[in-house]
Order: sequence, then structure tokens, then C-alpha cells
Amino acid sequence: MTTDDIVHLLSRTVLFNGVGEDELSRLAAISRGLSLGEGEILFNQGDESDGLYVITEGILRIFLTADDGREATVNLSEEGDVIGEMALLDGLPRSAGAAALTPARLVFIPHGPFCELLDGSGRLGRQIILTLCERLRAANAKVDEAMFHDLRYRLVMLLRQLAVIHGKIEDDASVVDLDLTQGTLAQMLGASREAVNKQLRALVREERISVDGHRIRVYRTPRT
Repeated sequence: MTTDDIVHLLSRTVLFNGVGEDELSRLAAISRGLSLGEGEILFNQGDESDGLYVITEGILRIFLTADDGREATVNLSEEGDVIGEMALLDGLPRSAGAAALTPARLVFIPHGPFCELLDGSGRLGRQIILTLCERLRAANAKVDEAMFHDLRYRLVMLLRQLAVIHGKIEDDASVVDLDLTQGTLAQMLGASREAVNKQLRALVREERISVDGHRIRVYRTPRT
């Protein structure tokens, strides 16, 4: 990946799209590309922060780990999203883990050089603030969703989100084309696999979704 490639990729992200060409070039000069295979861990909750990651291809899941080893997926991050900015700024250990849900490519920006650039760039500082505000709004929306909507609603919304970020939209349906297990869906929803299985079967009976192998179609209106 060339410096020009990295400049182009960074300019398309929420965090860096308001930053000038000179600053983008300086960021690209200290960055490097890396790849992850499906299921590969980028970092774990509690790890020391080594820098910032920008997703350029694929989907990563952000997860929390309980003391007994159980995991709960709390967010999905896609192309253009930034991972690790909180730990980068406050110097504390990672507040969550990150792993590749699909094969992924990223740009890594190391902690020290990034902070040096941040100290001298008001525009970069403002973009950081805007990104953190966006994360807070997204967190509030997830709290609202968990408190005021049932599992069926959250399952349908998750499937539609997956279709948008890594699938396709057809005339009458959103199509999820990912090899996801019911256990993975359950982790993302904070529910049991049995409860998710029950809701999937009910949605199939009602013809709100159809399942063909690992392809799931979510219809905009019931087909009956």
C-alpha cells in the first residue's frame, strides 16, 4: 500500500475527511497497512493501546469479555470506521476487543507519532471531537434500542444493518450474505442462541425472512 493509497483511504473516513492534504500526507507517512483473516483478533479488551486503526475493507466486530470468558458483541465496524481512538487519547487499556468478522484490511497509525501530529493540528483535534460525539450518540441509540425494543425487533434491525454494510438491497428485501452462526447473532444481540433461533424460526413462518444456507433475506413487508 503506497502513501498515496493511504492518503486516499484516510480522506474517506469520518475522522480524517476534514483534515488538509498536508496533514493527511504526514499521517500516511507514519502509517502502515495490515490484513486480518476471518475470525482473527486485532486486540483484546484490556490490551495496552499501541495506536489507531482505520478499516479500509471488511467488517470487524467490537466485543466485551466477561470474567468467565463469555463474549458479547456490542458493535460492528465497517469500511471507513476508526477503531481505538479512545484508548489512543486517554492512554488507558483497550475498553473492548476487536476481531475480524470477515477478511479485513486496515491502516495502522502508531500512538506516539499520531499524538505529536494531534498536538500541532487544531483541525485534527476538532475531527477527533466530532468522532467522539458520533460514538456517544451511537451508544445512546443502542441503549434506547436495548431498553425499549424486544428481541425480534432488534434481530430484524441487526439483519438489515448487516445487509447494508456487507450485503445488498433488492427490490423487496435486504440480503445478508455472511456465514454467521446463530451463536454469533446471539452475541451481537446480548441474547441466548436458543432465543435467537426461536425468533428466526418465527420470522420464517411469518415470511418476514427467508433462509437459504447462510443467505438471509429480510423482506420489507411480510410476503403473505
